[in-house]
Amino acid sequence: MTHHQSFLYSLIMSDPSVSMPTFDPALDSPYNYVPTTWVCALFIALFSLTGIGHLGEAIYYKMWWLIPTMVACALCETIGWAGRLWSSQNPDAFDPFLMQITTTIIAPSFMTAAMFIILGQIITLVGTEYSRLKPRTYSIIFITADVLALTIQAAGGGIASSAADDDPDGAERGANIMVGGIIVQMAAITIYALLAIEYFIRVYRNRPLRARSQTDVTEGASVEKDQYSAMANVTPKIRLMIIGLAISTVFIYVRSVYRTIELLDGWNGSIISNQLLFNLLDGMPIVVAMVSLNVFHPGFLLPRPHSGNQNELSRETLS
Repeated sequence: MTHHQSFLYSLIMSDPSVSMPTFDPALDSPYNYVPTTWVCALFIALFSLTGIGHLGEAIYYKMWWLIPTMVACALCETIGWAGRLWSSQNPDAFDPFLMQITTTIIAPSFMTAAMFIILGQIITLVGTEYSRLKPRTYSIIFITADVLALTIQAAGGGIASSAADDDPDGAERGANIMVGGIIVQMAAITIYALLAIEYFIRVYRNRPLRARSQTDVTEGASVEKDQYSAMANVTPKIRLMIIGLAISTVFIYVRSVYRTIELLDGWNGSIISNQLLFNLLDGMPIVVAMVSLNVFHPGFLLPRPHSGNQNELSRETLS
């Protein structure tokens, strides 16, 4: 502050008839509210814990593909909520707002990639003849869609960030591009969920789409071919893995619907301006989805291939 500015400030402060401007969250904060400090700290702790858990499980079970998926999701969410914590102390700063909006938008894309891989592994173990797509095709199609969604969301976030608050039209374009990325992600999850539901119904009713290949026959099975049902391969642990995958899918889908409506409503809309909605429909669903895959973990629940190396199954699903 210059000497002249100091003089004016002292003059203003000494005049009781002059009132200093007050901070108005509805006008001065990019959120249209001030994020609650303890809520931000809580989500930072939750995402840090589930991320550390996924990292430990990935190392323990030697499932390295979980690091660029589940661990990356936790890292992005932690960064995003750290931005919100920063905003709780500096509510009129724009950088932490951009930091959290970008990272919380793209974070779940990493987790959905893991979900697609897990579904392919389940299909490989239970029976591919009941599936419309091969496990390899699931990985190629849905992870490609996931990468596309991630790229679109990141591009939209970059445009919105560069536009900042001095170019409302540019910020709106960025938001619309991010919405496009979320819609791509939501479409991929919808198709994946429908195919998964159809697959499990066919397994339950023993209605294969094609003849069972010899490689799908369980070692040591003495069941006649015409009496065979893939339900014999659905062990209690695989059932638990299916439950965990279903929980993650439902909560990711709820979050995707919310973020789509939020961004379409605009930067100053009633939805983006409601902190409770963000906490309950973005933060909480991602925590539940991530923790469900901590508890219902593929390293523990999906049996090892006969080679004894869990990564063989991953390579069969991905390659």
